[in-house]
Amino acid sequence: MILNLVRLLVLALAAGATSTSLGAAPSLSDCPPTYEFVDTVDYLDPGAQSRIRGIERNHLNSDVESLTRGQSSGVGGDLRFILNTIPNHHRAMYAMMRLALRDKTDRPAETQPYTVLCWLQRATVYSPEDGQSYLVFGVYLARLGQKQAALEQMLQADKLIPGDANVAYNLGLIYVDLKDYENAREYAKRAYDGGFPLPGLRQKLVQAGQWRD
Repeated sequence: MILNLVRLLVLALAAGATSTSLGAAPSLSDCPPTYEFVDTVDYLDPGAQSRIRGIERNHLNSDVESLTRGQSSGVGGDLRFILNTIPNHHRAMYAMMRLALRDKTDRPAETQPYTVLCWLQRATVYSPEDGQSYLVFGVYLARLGQKQAALEQMLQADKLIPGDANVAYNLGLIYVDLKDYENAREYAKRAYDGGFPLPGLRQKLVQAGQWRD
């Protein structure tokens, strides 16, 4: 499930080589200095999986995940409920990001009190050892055109889940956008040596005249 999610994230990033317009530029300075966590559970906690599955049954059916319609409220309301209770729920984080990009706003309906940027940051604050959360956060920052901030999140993901071909591929894409081709080649090698199947990073390096076999 996580592999499929990350492949979708890669495609989202590849499609967002230029910044995405969401009206006023979202900023982390708009996020609160601290977050409240009341009766929350970690998505990766083995002992919490029964509760997590129950929340998903009520708030994350296929309609919500595809952003078609809400289950218990609007799409934004269902995703807000999940992330309020399970801050680092990877699939809900990704759906929240897609909702913001689709609606061209960092404040989709029913997602208060935080912006989408803050919801994603909140996940990394809540579970700082969860590399996948940093990956989702980094993808969204990249789509906003905040490449340097995206790089910081991706590097943290790489630190937490070293050797992950998906993270390496995303880092390679970021480095291509930053025109740091030496690092882009290094992460491309890691990604492809790790069996990553998508050719987009290689193609970007070829187009830039920077690919080396």
